[in-house]
Amino acid sequence: MEQKLHPNVIRYWQVMYGLHTFKWILISSIPLIIRAVWLPAWGWLTVISCLAIVFFFIRGLTFVCYGVHKKYSRRSYFLGDDEIMIRWGNAWSDNSSIIPVSRVQHVDQEQDMLAKKLGLSELTITTAGDHHFIMGLVEEDAVRLRRQIIELSKLDEKDAYYD
Repeated sequence: MEQKLHPNVIRYWQVMYGLHTFKWILISSIPLIIRAVWLPAWGWLTVISCLAIVFFFIRGLTFVCYGVHKKYSRRSYFLGDDEIMIRWGNAWSDNSSIIPVSRVQHVDQEQDMLAKKLGLSELTITTAGDHHFIMGLVEEDAVRLRRQIIELSKLDEKDAYYD
């Protein structure tokens, strides 16, 4: 059965994208400072800077209010006996990856400060060719899922997790 992510991941994405938007608005305001201090005759610099600020503000507000819910509705994972399926997407796409458990090299559990405060973890599943992420798991679920993936990987005697 497909598992959905914890609902706290919505708040996590809202805060992270809000900070990302704030960073781009600050960068977009640098030409305003340059015009005010050094180049008062360059009025076009103000127009371009204000357009960039408005663009980043609208884009950020749209994603924080609408995009995170769409992103949440398209994210899930499924752990079968011999494969892991991860679904992800946004407002425009819906994607999935199927990872054979026999190809898993290692599984990491990660948390940043905000995720720890919200009780969330991220699993990174590494194969020979790629890294796959499952963000938005409760810490206990992440530990359990990590342990299950490792145990399923041990079944083949020639894999990295074989004891």
